[in-house]
Amino acid sequence: KRRADDDSLLDAPDFKALPMPRQALIQDAAFRLVRYRATGQARDSGIASRSYNLLRAINRNPPPDLQVERPGQPEDGHESRTWQFGVGSRDDRAFAEYGLRMAYHDLADNAYGFPLGAQIEIGQLKLRQYEGNRWQLQNLDLVTIRSLTPRNQLLKPLSWQVAGGLERVPGEDGDENLVSHLNGGAGGSWMFGDDLLLYAMGTARIENNRDFAAAIAPAVGFDSGLLWRNPLGNLTLEAKGDYFHNGEVRRSLGFVQQVELGRDLGLRLSAEREFSHVGKPINEVKLELRWYYY
Repeated sequence: KRRADDDSLLDAPDFKALPMPRQALIQDAAFRLVRYRATGQARDSGIASRSYNLLRAINRNPPPDLQVERPGQPEDGHESRTWQFGVGSRDDRAFAEYGLRMAYHDLADNAYGFPLGAQIEIGQLKLRQYEGNRWQLQNLDLVTIRSLTPRNQLLKPLSWQVAGGLERVPGEDGDENLVSHLNGGAGGSWMFGDDLLLYAMGTARIENNRDFAAAIAPAVGFDSGLLWRNPLGNLTLEAKGDYFHNGEVRRSLGFVQQVELGRDLGLRLSAEREFSHVGKPINEVKLELRWYYY
């Protein structure tokens, strides 16, 4: 990084004291970083000069050929459309849940072919059947996108998310309200080893809720957690909260473990504890079979 900022350091004694193969790798990395930073920017004489000097050094001492293992591709991973069937309990009430997602992949889905921290979901519907044959629409997610690209010493990408649709939230008298919402957030993600990613984001949300006096209620909040790719599959832990302008506060803690049963089959255990000003804390546990096809 220092040599990407100041190419004169190529002649520094401490750099010249390094073995030639090590010098070659550092020069090559510095050149790639300079060109990456310059992408999309107007031509700059300083950047052009550093690029030229680094390229001359590379020509004098070229790096060895990179042997990079090609990662699995999404087309070789699980299919896109997903049927879901789950059973569980919410606040001591048993339920069955039936779901269909048209596309594509969430943070806990079967891992092969997808980078850790990437999520694109389009058109997801969930229906829930409680005891007594009481049915309700649980979710209608139009789109959910998350990009949790980790930061490091060289690159500082922004992690972000956006989602919109209909979902159930805690309501008065222990009921669940179906609300329309649009939310998003931005922050950072950090990788620890090859299989553990931590993220933290500030969020904003607008919501239409029949329990609120205003037609549109804004909120700010946070969303943080970790993703761990383990021998069973992907595990996620998440803590998030929304603080509305009208005084309502919602917070939740969530856990998900996906067990990969095959390329297109997964078993998912999830647990969540929700906190809200309008009622007591609520616990929900669910076991869900997910079949990926088409």
